[in-house]
Amino acid sequence: MNMKKIVLIGIGVLVVGGVLVNMGSDDKKETPSKKEETTSTVVKNKESEAPAVTDAGDLGEYHVAIKEFTFAKDYSGADVGVVEYEFTNNSDTNAMFLTSITTKAFQNGAALQLAIMAEEGYVDSMTEIQPGATLNLKVPYKLSDLSAPVSVEATKLFSNKEKLSKEFILQ
Repeated sequence: MNMKKIVLIGIGVLVVGGVLVNMGSDDKKETPSKKEETTSTVVKNKESEAPAVTDAGDLGEYHVAIKEFTFAKDYSGADVGVVEYEFTNNSDTNAMFLTSITTKAFQNGAALQLAIMAEEGYVDSMTEIQPGATLNLKVPYKLSDLSAPVSVEATKLFSNKEKLSKEFILQ
């Protein structure tokens, strides 16, 4: 019984550590290679011409779609933007959105922090799904401005090879 607890704690530490490492390395991803810079520019150009083209696609063994944006309030009453994602597990093992995909939202060029919600329905990123299953989930971000556009990006965890993006214009 104690061995199981130790293993579960170890797995938890690895998952949290991996997420933190990925979050901390955002600044370093700006200029790792010329290939990635070119890809980044191409994606931005495609987004400007046809945003619908880049907001859904395969990220490794997973299919992700950036669907909708809605407003909400967090536990303290602060303004929150909620992005709805669709996550399909095309791998041959069970998967969780949290440990498979990295998402980021930006406003006025700065990353938005995740919000803590009082109501249920916002912890779906930790729901494990089997191969072939699809999960719709909501991720809340603290807004810095109620009128500036919100740009959302999704990549496979620990990879920048493929990136999905979508910009939401706030009214």
